[in-house]
Amino acid sequence: MDFTRFADDDRMMDDRTTLLRASSGVAGTSPLDWMCAQFALRVVCALGPRFNLRSNINDVLTVSAQEMVWPYGVVLRVQRFLSARCADMPAWKGAARLSPEEFLDRHGQWNSAFDESALFYYLDEYVKYHAKDMFAVFAASSAAITARLDGERVLLVRNIDMLSHVLNLPEHERKLLLFAALAKYKRDLRAVMVDCKVAHSQEAFQILAGLTGASPGDIAVSLRPGSRLETLNLIEQPLPENSVTDLGDLMRLSDRLLHVLLGNYASEADMMAVFTRPAAPPTLGTSDYPHVEADARYLTALMANATRQNATGVNVLIYGPPGTGKTEFARLIAREAECELYEVDCFDRDGNSLSGKDRYRSLQVSQAFLRGRPRTALLFDEVEDVFPGSARELMSLFGQEDTRGSVNGKAWVNQTLEQNPVPVIWISNSIRQIDPAYLRRFQFHLELKIPPPLVRENIIRKHLGGLAVSDAFIATLAARKTLTPAQVQSAARFVELARPDVEEPVEALILRQLEHADRAMGLQPEAVVRPVVTHYRLDNLNLETRYAVNKIVQALGARKRGTLCFYGPPGTGKTALAEHIAAELDLPLMIRRASDLMSKYVGETEQQIAAMFARAEEDGAVLLLDEADSFMQSRQQAVRNYEVSEVNEMLQGMERFNGIFICTTNLFDRIDEAALRRFSFKIRFQALKPAQRISMFVDEALDGDAANMTDAIRRELDGMDCLTPGDFATVKRQCVVLGEALTPEEFLAQLRQEHAVKPEVRHHKPLGFIQ
Repeated sequence: MDFTRFADDDRMMDDRTTLLRASSGVAGTSPLDWMCAQFALRVVCALGPRFNLRSNINDVLTVSAQEMVWPYGVVLRVQRFLSARCADMPAWKGAARLSPEEFLDRHGQWNSAFDESALFYYLDEYVKYHAKDMFAVFAASSAAITARLDGERVLLVRNIDMLSHVLNLPEHERKLLLFAALAKYKRDLRAVMVDCKVAHSQEAFQILAGLTGASPGDIAVSLRPGSRLETLNLIEQPLPENSVTDLGDLMRLSDRLLHVLLGNYASEADMMAVFTRPAAPPTLGTSDYPHVEADARYLTALMANATRQNATGVNVLIYGPPGTGKTEFARLIAREAECELYEVDCFDRDGNSLSGKDRYRSLQVSQAFLRGRPRTALLFDEVEDVFPGSARELMSLFGQEDTRGSVNGKAWVNQTLEQNPVPVIWISNSIRQIDPAYLRRFQFHLELKIPPPLVRENIIRKHLGGLAVSDAFIATLAARKTLTPAQVQSAARFVELARPDVEEPVEALILRQLEHADRAMGLQPEAVVRPVVTHYRLDNLNLETRYAVNKIVQALGARKRGTLCFYGPPGTGKTALAEHIAAELDLPLMIRRASDLMSKYVGETEQQIAAMFARAEEDGAVLLLDEADSFMQSRQQAVRNYEVSEVNEMLQGMERFNGIFICTTNLFDRIDEAALRRFSFKIRFQALKPAQRISMFVDEALDGDAANMTDAIRRELDGMDCLTPGDFATVKRQCVVLGEALTPEEFLAQLRQEHAVKPEVRHHKPLGFIQ
């Protein structure tokens, strides 16, 4: 067995300068293992007698036994102690007659803490009376490792140096980061850190100050909650100072950072590729975004001048529904501004999704790396993962939500938005949950909505250009108001891959893919105008109103704004009149019902109501809210708080809406008084008058030939006081379903049946002898 000796003079063989070590301790370990052993030994030596050596020495040996060197005199004393202690054990027979070198050769090899033939098994007994000897071994071993590491290229150290240089970390924070990385790298080292108990946090800061050469105050600032190391997600969220009980509480490297720090990078730029990457070139042009042409010009000018002047604190927020082309638009703006765009990635090199904290760290590293580089900007997608709203923070106080994935410290986030050296384009699908304190710090906000029909048609033509589809089909797709560019692209890709092995027409395949996509995303098809089966005439409406309907329609056409409430029994023509008004004004009709707006989540119904008004105003449509009493019931009768907030949101939407808003209801008495005041016209719909019943019967049952009207039919119609236009439509739909026409008598019999099932007819009781 070979032994390595370290001595100022090889001929001086006293116990203070001569060190012995088994050569196998060097061959079986790496420089990174040496560093872990050295850090453990330095920490234990720094604690000195405060470290419970007898109880925890095995944890220290597990990390450092293979790297230990032994002062000659300590070996002699250990040999003397164990020769007496193990005299009756076969494995130790003759140990007293061995030289110190032979003794280490035979009993100084580390296998495990449970090997009874090795001296390490008995050191917990030895240190009871000779603790100073072990501290001397630890100090000598630490110094020997320092000499051994001189000139060694340790990848972890090099990467931490590069990262510290990019982030401009002070020397003591670089060392703290290295210590935390070592504890993360070697699990056994963390056990030693946990063994290093402290009475309070200041004692821990004092120990780390001695190891880093900094002051305890600097250490405290770097390891307190909200510190830069924590905000950059280089370390896990520190514990409060009054909760620190050992050094392990302070050695908490971020989970995914160690993998980055152990990578092999040729340069700083190669390492930065982990945090950011050049953005892909845009595939669309400015002509594909005519609906935001003016905003695109403003943003191009902003980004061009900001990157040219190296302006600080420049941030742009682009938000809107998924699939509307936000990322592509950001890339287009960067190209038009002639600046180089880098993206903060959402995934690591292994394809694993990064948390909000990890991505925020990547942003900070990217900012530091790109600082000062001319004509450069950053793109950060999925903003909502990083900037939580105040509601989420409030929930976390009660332990109901985990905020580890988001950024802590509002001041740090605000500082990032105010002092970032590289302009950033932020992208989000929804900004409702983002704290207003963050939102107001953006220089420009742009909502990228679902494109209007003409733009949708151009996008559809571009994506489906290589497929055999008709112009009529393209127009049909463009009429789908929820269709996004991303959906069109996905449908086109689906058809290209599936078409070789299926026989269905291309248009059918596209429709099938879009229907399944809508169902998966919870999108409902747009409400369409109902098929008309009767002859519609305003004369056949029994209305209680001061102004004629034609006059109201003319006024609405002139002002393009107004609110109307249609109320009355079912089937009296409320919805049909709304359809007639939209047709007369040549405006699209948007129909919404309670099921389209109501949500099981608190607050989401109000959001749907606000979105309804915004969508109708954007499309320039007549907005029809069917069965509006669900959202306009009297607040005095409300039982739950959200019922009041829903009514309030509806009232505010009515006041802000710049368009024509029509409500229909069968329960007029339940509507809130404040809502009634906001309707310009309140029109009551009633059952048909006798003359109107006869007129509709002539149109629908007699094909417009009044000569075929008999007195018997007229008398029977006169007795149907509750007959409505909806009853005539029901009988006509029966004819359509059966595919056969009814004779006047059969038509009258069906009307009689529809009239008889009405509640007001069934519950009617004759008076006295009148039958």
